[in-house]
Amino acid sequence: MSRVDLLLKMTVEKDQRTNNGEVDQHSVKHALGVLSDNLRKMFVMNIIYVVIFALPFIFCVFVWPIFAKNYFFKNFGYNFIGHIGIGYPGIVNTMAEGYVLLFKHYMHYYVPILSASIVPMVFGLSGMFHCLRGYMWGENVRPVKSFFRGIKKLWKPFLIAALCFAAFMCAAMYAFVWHVGLTKTTGAMAGSWILFIFFLILTWVVVTILEFLLPMFACYRFNFKDALKNSSILFLILWPTALFTSAFTGGLFLITRLSTAFAFIIGVLLVLIGFSFIGSIWMSSAQKAFGNFIRPLYENGKGDLVAKSQSRRGVNPYKAQKEKRKAQENTVVGQAAKRMQAENGTPAPQEDKPEKKKKPQAKHISYKRKK
Repeated sequence: MSRVDLLLKMTVEKDQRTNNGEVDQHSVKHALGVLSDNLRKMFVMNIIYVVIFALPFIFCVFVWPIFAKNYFFKNFGYNFIGHIGIGYPGIVNTMAEGYVLLFKHYMHYYVPILSASIVPMVFGLSGMFHCLRGYMWGENVRPVKSFFRGIKKLWKPFLIAALCFAAFMCAAMYAFVWHVGLTKTTGAMAGSWILFIFFLILTWVVVTILEFLLPMFACYRFNFKDALKNSSILFLILWPTALFTSAFTGGLFLITRLSTAFAFIIGVLLVLIGFSFIGSIWMSSAQKAFGNFIRPLYENGKGDLVAKSQSRRGVNPYKAQKEKRKAQENTVVGQAAKRMQAENGTPAPQEDKPEKKKKPQAKHISYKRKK
């Protein structure tokens, strides 16, 4: 299926912006500029989000594993000296025995609770993305008031997305924990490697689709089915850059798992401003995709296929309009719009011609002599 056929399957409508500003900068550059201009507001919004919604997830990811490992390897007498000959304390144990208990704990308690903590984390993004869309569009946003207003408006689609994503991540984490547990104890099998790689790639794809889906909930009023369909189509069209963006943002969480001072600094910054930073990159990238694909299709559907060119001194309006129209028709959006017109029976757009001045009509005066 070609890119044009994919675009024709998209559901389009007008976005929710309240101004006519255009986002024509590079997505990362635009996101960093907006973040620096609204750093204080972003910081307040990030703290509200972390304290109310993301704190259980942060505890499960960064604190729980450390406590669990110390508990099972210290409190159960696993000092690993039973094989060195001195016989103290009289218990022969191995590292594998400690990992068996640790990963049983992960399977029974850690994975379900971590999956449950994903629900409020994703649900709270409804308020954050509602604020971020206004920052990216140059609207006046109050971080506290707009945050809770976004939750009030967008709670339903974000809650559905949170529950679905948490259920998927629960299955993926069970596969990850099972595979890592085998590598630490008896050794990984071919089946565990296949399952691990499959869920790793699938998780990468699902997170990338969320990169379009969550901003789409905030910028449009699609139902969940249409928003998911549009996000999947945008992923199929823009998958190289989208996968890189999701890998970069996900890599920030992986860096914090390292036992270094740099990882500690990244973790602190993530708690203070990191979620706003990641959300800004996602929102800016998604809005750039919306402006390149959804908005032109919406305007073309109404018949506004080519913007009117301004007549300038020294520029042939016929030649400039013809070249501009030909350049737009050669793009993927132009081909999709052309096929959409053919299916709907819409007449092809005519080239704008300069208006010709009408000659003033002369008044005919009768000079007949009165009788």
